[in-house]
Amino acid sequence: MKVLKTKHILTITVVFVTVLIVFVQPSRVVLFLGRFHPVILHLPIGAIILTLFIDIVGRIKNNYPSLVIQYALGFSLVFSVLACILGYFLSFEGGYDLNTLDKHLWLGVISTLLITGLFLLSKSKRKRTSKLFIPFFVLTLIGITITGHYGSILTHGSDFLTQYAKTPVKLKPIKQIDSLKLFDDVVFKILDSKCIQCHNTTKRKGELALNTPENILKGGKHGKVIVKGNASESQLFKSITLPLSDDKHMPPEGKPQLTKEEQWLISYWINHNANFENKVVNLTENDTLNKLLEKYLVFETHNIKEASLSDINKVKGVGFSIFKLVPNKPELSVKFQKTELSKDALKVLEKIKDQIIELDLSNTNLSDEMTIGFKKFKNLKKLHINNTDITDVSLKSLYNAKRLQTLNLYNTKVTNKGLNTLLENIVPKHIYVWQTEVDDKAIAMLKSKYDTVIYGAADTNFVEISNLETPTFLSDKNLFVDTISVRLQSKIKNVKIYYTLDGTDPDSTSLIYQDKIFLDRPAQLKIRTYKKGWLPSNILEKKFFKVKHQVSKYNLVNQPDERYPGGNKLFDFKEGSELFRDGKWIGFSGDDINATIDLESVKTIDKISVNCLENVANWILFPKKILVYSATNENSDFRKIGELTINRTGQYGNGTEIKKYTINIPNTKTQYLRVVVENFKTLPSWHEGAGTDAWLFVDEILIQ
Repeated sequence: MKVLKTKHILTITVVFVTVLIVFVQPSRVVLFLGRFHPVILHLPIGAIILTLFIDIVGRIKNNYPSLVIQYALGFSLVFSVLACILGYFLSFEGGYDLNTLDKHLWLGVISTLLITGLFLLSKSKRKRTSKLFIPFFVLTLIGITITGHYGSILTHGSDFLTQYAKTPVKLKPIKQIDSLKLFDDVVFKILDSKCIQCHNTTKRKGELALNTPENILKGGKHGKVIVKGNASESQLFKSITLPLSDDKHMPPEGKPQLTKEEQWLISYWINHNANFENKVVNLTENDTLNKLLEKYLVFETHNIKEASLSDINKVKGVGFSIFKLVPNKPELSVKFQKTELSKDALKVLEKIKDQIIELDLSNTNLSDEMTIGFKKFKNLKKLHINNTDITDVSLKSLYNAKRLQTLNLYNTKVTNKGLNTLLENIVPKHIYVWQTEVDDKAIAMLKSKYDTVIYGAADTNFVEISNLETPTFLSDKNLFVDTISVRLQSKIKNVKIYYTLDGTDPDSTSLIYQDKIFLDRPAQLKIRTYKKGWLPSNILEKKFFKVKHQVSKYNLVNQPDERYPGGNKLFDFKEGSELFRDGKWIGFSGDDINATIDLESVKTIDKISVNCLENVANWILFPKKILVYSATNENSDFRKIGELTINRTGQYGNGTEIKKYTINIPNTKTQYLRVVVENFKTLPSWHEGAGTDAWLFVDEILIQ
């Protein structure tokens, strides 16, 4: 009877599925149900794998759970049938390669039939039949695996499974913006990362593929997607700029979205005739375009390790200044600050030879004998050895500096022969040879022979074009309650100062500074100056924070160390610099900060921020934890309303770092607050001062 019942169920299931396939037509309900296919299909897969595990364990322990196996396979069968039905519904959406879709569909049906066979075998009592169970199980797993593979092709493309098994294609370096192809090197990369997953040869959502120029020009089921010269009328641009809530917005909600910069680049490409071949050099010069294209340049990869803090301090100790070219990156700019340079100092400099990208030894007693060590500085991009006594001999030590872009030889004893031999080995982009023994005839010959610009006495621009000096703030204040007026000054006259307030880098199309910048809300201010004949200044950046309440009444349980005193500094609206001895930080050795704050009336607060400093070399660590408590009055019990644990693992970074830690306590009404900033108490085991008191440095507690 049980066998007959099973046969009846299978017969009914087959009839039901057949009716669905023949009579069901696409509708919103059917399409809605089809979206559940990816959810349901994982259930039979997981159940089958678990069933195999239970089967093997049962055989090994001679305790075979027949009934459990039957139930598990019955579960797998039901949900595999359901997955097939929902997958069929999902196929009504279209946009899939029909050949791949058919393979996936029929492989899914075959896998379901194999699971059905397994279910029937599990119910059989015959010994001959039971021997077929394991081989049939393996065959079923193979079927499910192949089915899943074709499913991944439909969803993610043909190389989804093997993408990371292939040897990565090494990109050809593109070091100049002018060398970029606007479509191949920029627009296609944007489409590939955000659009092509759903619009490719295998999966053509809306019958549109964006993986080749031919497919882009062909368009989709609604016609062409680009109108050359008119982005606003192009369906491609319209769909990426529609509100996220719009059904026609692409990519759909939940997928990675195009940034404003990426949208701008696609718009620019379409508006400039959607050319698939042009390089940027063929386009009119545009500040915004050049700025956005910088991140699409491809440079040779050089894995540079961070220089150790001890090595940096040793180099500083012999007279060099050291600056990071990019925060939190290992590349360094180094300059000798004295005039009397020694061999020993250069020997110490070699400790950070891999990290030095820019090196300035100008106006020193540098000689040929001292430059032998230059052979080890292979990552140099800029080298200033002007106003020194070097000759052609020193140039031989630069033959390994293949990345060198700028070489300043002004007022040295370099000759035509030495420069010619140098260019046979490396070709810097810019070379300055004014007041050397290199003559104009040699310069003209070398410029025609090599891809370089050589500045000599005959050049009106023989002096290296310099960056403008960064402007300065008239006030170091960056915290305010209501409004703040920001004023700037520049030592150079007739400069134009441009700024942004949203954290983007300013250029000559940004807001222009007039007399002051008025702020009534938090802002990330970035500033850059421009002047004809000069390179733009480096970007000056400063964050401004609006604070709800400035504290005037407070009490500290523990007083700061007498070397870094002044509890009032916690609420004076003056943030400290990276120099922990600048007088704006207070320091606690081994103790916590425990501050009780009286807001003087019941007020609504949303968050509390604590500005902290870390300098591992000087035994200063970020806090371990920050806790916030509230009370109805100063003497009543305080209840905890917020907590932030600062998880740290391994050895901490070198140098000085400042972080603002924030605890969110939205819409909290209170008058009395207690803020506890927990010290690490003792230095960790890996630290040279392990076991001794750790320092905690804070400059502001902000009520926001």
